[in-house]
Amino acid sequence: MNTLGAVSRLGQWRFRHVFRAADERGRLDLSDEGLIDFSACSEVLLTVTPRAPHRGCWSGHAPEPVMTASLAAGSLVVSNPGIVEAVFPVGSLLCVPPGLYDVRVFVTIGPETEQVFSEPVEFA
Repeated sequence: MNTLGAVSRLGQWRFRHVFRAADERGRLDLSDEGLIDFSACSEVLLTVTPRAPHRGCWSGHAPEPVMTASLAAGSLVVSNPGIVEAVFPVGSLLCVPPGLYDVRVFVTIGPETEQVFSEPVEFA
């Protein structure tokens, strides 16, 4: 399922996602208290990599990201609580071939880095 939809390679792409925690019953907490606080993160990294052609597996090594944005580089913004946003300006997608890609967000707190988001996007 492509929850991020299709993005034109000719225009600007704004990735914006609101991160929420689960409540005590395991359901998404839609209250303000459910927004995830990123203030303890030393890094938040967004990567865009080609989607595996068959059953989510690559034969051999997985490809390198075709695009990245990060808190450390200043190309990604975290609006606490809960919002992660990156803007890829007009022209930045022209060198990316059309197709399906995986968008992943990683957070680093102390010595540990974890993936907290993975969804497909189509560049058309």
